[in-house]
Amino acid sequence: MDRVLEIGGFAAGFCGRLFAQSGYDVVRVETGISDPAWVRSEAMSLFLHPGKRRVQTDDPELVAELAAHADVVVAQAKDADGIDTLGFDDWTTPVKCAITPFGRTGPKRNWQATPNVLLAMGGYTNLMGDPDRAPLTLPGHYVESQSGGLAFTATNACRLAGERNVVDIGMLEVVMSLSQFTTVMWHCNRVIRSRHGSDFHSVVPSNLFRCADGWIYMNIVPSFWDPFTVFLERPELAIDDRFVTNEARMQNRAALHDLIAEVLAPLSRAQIEQRVDECRIPVGVVQTFDEVLADPHLAVRDMWQTVEAAGGRSLCSPRPSWRINGERRPALELAEPVPGDSAPFRARQDSAPFRARQDSAPWRARQGRTGDHKGRPTARSLPTMADGPLKGIRILDLTHVWAGPLATRVLADLGATVVKIEGPLSRGPRRYRGGLSIGGWIGGTTPSEPWNLNAVFVKLQRNKQSVAIDLKHRDGREIFLELARAADVVIENFSARAMPELGLDYDDIVAVNPRIIYVAIPGYGKTGPYRERVAFGPSVEGLSGLTNVMGYSPAEPRNTAMALMDPITSVNATAALLDALRWRERTGKGAYVEMSLHEGGIGYSGPWLIEHQLGGHIEAIGNRHPQMAPHGVYPCAGDDAWIALACRDDFDWQALCGVVDGLQRDADLATRFANHDDMDEIIGRWTSQHSKGAAAATLQAVGVPAGPINVTPDMTSDPQVQARGFFVPIEAGTPMPGNPIKMDGIGSLDWTPCPRLGNDNRAVLREWLDYDAASLAALEEAGVLVDKPPK
Repeated sequence: MDRVLEIGGFAAGFCGRLFAQSGYDVVRVETGISDPAWVRSEAMSLFLHPGKRRVQTDDPELVAELAAHADVVVAQAKDADGIDTLGFDDWTTPVKCAITPFGRTGPKRNWQATPNVLLAMGGYTNLMGDPDRAPLTLPGHYVESQSGGLAFTATNACRLAGERNVVDIGMLEVVMSLSQFTTVMWHCNRVIRSRHGSDFHSVVPSNLFRCADGWIYMNIVPSFWDPFTVFLERPELAIDDRFVTNEARMQNRAALHDLIAEVLAPLSRAQIEQRVDECRIPVGVVQTFDEVLADPHLAVRDMWQTVEAAGGRSLCSPRPSWRINGERRPALELAEPVPGDSAPFRARQDSAPFRARQDSAPWRARQGRTGDHKGRPTARSLPTMADGPLKGIRILDLTHVWAGPLATRVLADLGATVVKIEGPLSRGPRRYRGGLSIGGWIGGTTPSEPWNLNAVFVKLQRNKQSVAIDLKHRDGREIFLELARAADVVIENFSARAMPELGLDYDDIVAVNPRIIYVAIPGYGKTGPYRERVAFGPSVEGLSGLTNVMGYSPAEPRNTAMALMDPITSVNATAALLDALRWRERTGKGAYVEMSLHEGGIGYSGPWLIEHQLGGHIEAIGNRHPQMAPHGVYPCAGDDAWIALACRDDFDWQALCGVVDGLQRDADLATRFANHDDMDEIIGRWTSQHSKGAAAATLQAVGVPAGPINVTPDMTSDPQVQARGFFVPIEAGTPMPGNPIKMDGIGSLDWTPCPRLGNDNRAVLREWLDYDAASLAALEEAGVLVDKPPK
């Protein structure tokens, strides 16, 4: 098992958490150079650091010595110079990963940022909150945990391939890469996505509603409208002209909301959940932290680990959201940090010393490689796909909507051969019948083949191949099993019942390929009392605990309007898959990996759940922060123009006072918290006199974390984003968010655009299965292989 050195803040700590939970030997260096004070609370330590050894030092020589004995180093700093100061480039560690707000190159490499600044600049904040009020910052540690999850994925990919490499992760690019359809709405429709409170602007009804004892969130996409009318016990609405289509419901949104509110007002959450289970619609109740911790589904799913707080008190902490072969995660202890002059390499009794591995195979350079890391020849007659450390790993991708396809896009960007297995209607009908196209069409106008150019779909499918098979046909199922026999991975995010009904569940696949890695991502998992429930990201959000913290105040909860559980789960899926591939490398055995949207959300709420058990008072506080003041969103000159800023410490506060007149220079943190309203008013008067770009530049010039609340045109024109080549012109007229993982040997020059439906039917079946032309023609004639939806 690798030796992993972790340095820095929450992102590095989260990456190290995943390594420690996966059984790796992790040493955490806690240094004042790179570890911000506001992530050092007891709750954060109990969430991030069990299972690690911890060393306190600011001695660069000792840090270099630790790095020399590591296989992987993950270091986070407040800017690019902070990474340089650590001596990062001089370390000889085989795989090194640097995490910084803006990356190690570009004109803003040393800009200062807190999560609220990165969320603002990355296009998230503009979408959250009410249209006539200040935008809302997403609370919690989304930016850092997503960056840490991708760091875990990238470093494990390099180790799996046996390659030395240096990884550069810019957290702004992480945020932008995990956006939903914001960017394609602009590039294809010239529509800037805006905020609508808890309403999902393109689907009605999709909103928070009160009930007798709390709140629920419903996410009724068009296919669920009829069962939803049964849920309401108003079946006549299914033929009511005001509501028969999503477009009609959008036009009559207020009337429909009033009707729903009337039905729900007398119902308890328990009554609503009973109806949800009967009707199988995507509706979720909002749970308190106590209810999350006592949730019977999570208990059955073995979601909790025990961690010991000060005084010997046992608390529940969420395990990482995936399990390999259903194995329980071991309970891990939180070690006390030791000073730098102690024996930092002292081994645990149950592990080998933390030193350079002597049994490692020689590192192989990528240059000239003609096979994958297992020696299997890569497919050369197929179109050249992206290079990267996962070259030669074959993935059958059965995912749909967002969480799954986003995960496989990351894996394809890292070089995996991803074959998207699609059904004849996976991309919709052959003829576009009008209505709302959320993201528009590649090229900007309704195309002759709408199923191939839907921008929301296309955005997630680069670097993949398309094989379109009717899996319900006996021959289609057999072809899939043949492909699975030649694959490394099968990944799907259907409901718990879908794959068993097709006869293609894990047991069916492992019977033909014992070395397969099978990744299942149902909404609530394959077991437990919620397993049959329908799940979309927005409807799951309330069950995660996040809604307790998201809103203008405790009385005004808001949904994120971002389907946040999806990108969280997608990053968890990439991490889980790399964990399983390395497990197979060690054991020679395949694996069944299971995870869920629900558990991804529970993991995100982990620090709050621990803080709650410690007696902390956690509630929605708008744009403020529990450890930083001032911290907020402020108006700027212009229409709906805003800036996000924060003061991490007294240094930032003094710098802010030098720019904004009227602030009390000698105010300590407690005083600033007590006078936050007054500070906000003074700061808001100053920001309102400047454009959002000018205000941010002025504050950044003195080292204050600040950034404009961007929309897509701002993002694509940002000099930092342009300098790092983040947006990629891979689709006609539609720049696409790129890969936030930068490393030697990978880039976008060899990327391929989204394939047409069934584009690679013949090539893949010839290459993988040696099918001849006559066999392929017969399958096409029988409709088993298709290249367009049915008429």
